[in-house]
Amino acid sequence: MKHLKIQISIIYLLLLVNLTKADHLIDLEIISSNNYSFVIQLTDVKYDTKCLLLNQRGEILYKENIASTDIFQRSLNLTELPDGNYKLRIEDNYKIVTTILTKSKGRVVTSNEDKNTTFKPQIMLKNKQLIVSLLALNNEKLEISIIDEEHNIISEKKLSGSVNLGQSFDLSQLSSGDYTVQLYTNGKIYNKPISLK
Repeated sequence: MKHLKIQISIIYLLLLVNLTKADHLIDLEIISSNNYSFVIQLTDVKYDTKCLLLNQRGEILYKENIASTDIFQRSLNLTELPDGNYKLRIEDNYKIVTTILTKSKGRVVTSNEDKNTTFKPQIMLKNKQLIVSLLALNNEKLEISIIDEEHNIISEKKLSGSVNLGQSFDLSQLSSGDYTVQLYTNGKIYNKPISLK
């Protein structure tokens, strides 16, 4: 019972830390749209961030890494691209903000109110205790697999629900070595390497 209380306390602390970091939402605004070009503005960027423009097939058309800064602005021009929908994705280590841009009849149209924010799963390894958490505000599902160096699945767990998903794994019975924690949520796979000593 005492061990269970400790595990629950650790999960709660990890979720609290991740909520605090995730609470700092990326402030994305499209501040102008002139014919085929538009300006992206990000303010108060706290963590290293990526800016991506993707086509309808999910192919990356533009990518830029952004260091921590007060204000970031970038003008993008879609003149050479065909009419259609494009995704502008801004992501850091904790979350992803996506908005849709539509190029049609000589203009790029977007809505600053139509943004989707999803959160990335987080892990913490302490004393062979692995804790996985996800801020799941939209009833997401999280699939967790622990994989050894020979690509054998050591453990699997599927979580679902709303607000906070968390799971603790006791890895004390595993041999020393390198492992991969594979996390699947929101159509994306995140591979996180861990080492046990």
